[in-house]
Amino acid sequence: MTIFGEIAQITLRALLGRRRTLLMLLLAAIPILVGLLVRANARPGPVDVGAFLDAIVIRVVLPLVALVFGTAALGSELEDGTAVHVLTKPIRRSTIVLAKITVAGTLTAALLVPSTIVAGMLIAGLLNTRPGSDPITATFAIGLGVLVGSYLYAAIFVALSIVTSRGLLVGLGYALIWEGILAGLLPGSQVFSVREYVRGIAETLEPSSIESIVGSSAVAYAAIALVTASVIASLRLAVYEVRGGE
Repeated sequence: MTIFGEIAQITLRALLGRRRTLLMLLLAAIPILVGLLVRANARPGPVDVGAFLDAIVIRVVLPLVALVFGTAALGSELEDGTAVHVLTKPIRRSTIVLAKITVAGTLTAALLVPSTIVAGMLIAGLLNTRPGSDPITATFAIGLGVLVGSYLYAAIFVALSIVTSRGLLVGLGYALIWEGILAGLLPGSQVFSVREYVRGIAETLEPSSIESIVGSSAVAYAAIALVTASVIASLRLAVYEVRGGE
């Protein structure tokens, strides 16, 4: 097994072995539960699948689940000192960071992509779905956007956990204040919003799914954000090793 695979395997066991996983399962179930409630209490009038999934999954559940997995993937090891066993070995810091991002992003996606699709299907099954839309295609388009967003958020939160010991708190503020409020109010700020990247990817795949200000440029923005967060995390981890040896 490669060094990348070994680190990823250790990280996976650590994240799944914690009680937080149960909480993440409950969070991931929220869209489905709300979808069941909407379906059970459907009233006359169009139902917008895109708006529903945006309000619950993209705005709230996705960043929260990624925040917990992302900050715990490496941040917990840095806090309790167990990361020293990896940092003292001749392993490229980028390999460590990419392994952590991969595991955190994959766990987030594994929980939320199915949840998004099931919740969307529940809404798509309503007879009064918004006219002119293809709710099933829109659901899968948003699901793919959530897949990409899982890794983007994971990269950002892994980087935050290295940059600051208060990664969870700072990340929560970022998710709730910037992504939830400011990025939708300040002109031009949407190009720095993961939420808009997710929406843009979904809109590119299915124009009727959801509207985004960044549009098809979301793919390029997402790639730049992923690389930037990974590089920052790798550079900061290299500095952390030097400080850890002082």
